[in-house]
Amino acid sequence: MVLKTKRCRFSGAKICPGRGIRFIRSDSQVFLFVNSKCKHYLHNKLKPSKLTWTTIYQNQHKKDIAEEVIQKKRTERPEAQDGSREAAHFEIKERIKKIKDEKKVKKAELQTKSQKAGGKGNMSK
Repeated sequence: MVLKTKRCRFSGAKICPGRGIRFIRSDSQVFLFVNSKCKHYLHNKLKPSKLTWTTIYQNQHKKDIAEEVIQKKRTERPEAQDGSREAAHFEIKERIKKIKDEKKVKKAELQTKSQKAGGKGNMSK
């Protein structure tokens, strides 16, 4: 059985079914709060991005990132490529460029032939 958890509109905390405080504004917008503290803070127009205990603040200031992710990013460094590998890479790029140029020339020739022959586009009504 999977419980469908919802998020607090102020703090971003998870709320299990049957918990929390629901507030419906006059414009029919529904707010779900994890506790009365969040509800009062929203009514007092406090910004959750300024309060350190909210998930919005923690996401903005990168406080809640797992240490494993940070370590992984630190260890990821670009691979040092040797000269022969770079040369092969450069050759491949040149070959691809040459093939594309040849295709453009062929396409231009076909278009000029079709225009001279009165192809599809030049039919009179």
